[in-house]
Amino acid sequence: MSTVAALPTGNVHAILDRAALYLGRYGWTPTGLYDTHDGCTAKCACHRTGTYPASILGAIRVAVFGQPRWYLTGITEADLHTYSAAVEWCNTYLIAVGHAGQHAPVFAWETAPGRNSADVIEALCAAAIAYRRHTIRRAA
Repeated sequence: MSTVAALPTGNVHAILDRAALYLGRYGWTPTGLYDTHDGCTAKCACHRTGTYPASILGAIRVAVFGQPRWYLTGITEADLHTYSAAVEWCNTYLIAVGHAGQHAPVFAWETAPGRNSADVIEALCAAAIAYRRHTIRRAA
């Protein structure tokens, strides 16, 4: 008989807050994980620092792994669970509660016409606040 490990619940809010901070500092891109800025001569700040404008998922990866990560190979099972929990909560929040006038899964929400970085940062912060409220109610 196999068992299913529960996803960790303690730090999802902190991960979403860190993802929002990353986007506020380094910028947002609505597609892909990170902005590859084609045609770059590799002399830009992105290449010097390794900090790329990121999508929601890219920013969550930075928050979990400490740096942009294009692939999820070579990571611990605990880190994978942490990443999955944060992505799942953000996705569930955007579907159930919505933000900036739209209820949709993370990919559709992020690429909606007129979406901007302020909307994305606010959504991550709102999802973090909702997670805190959810865990406080559950603990009571």
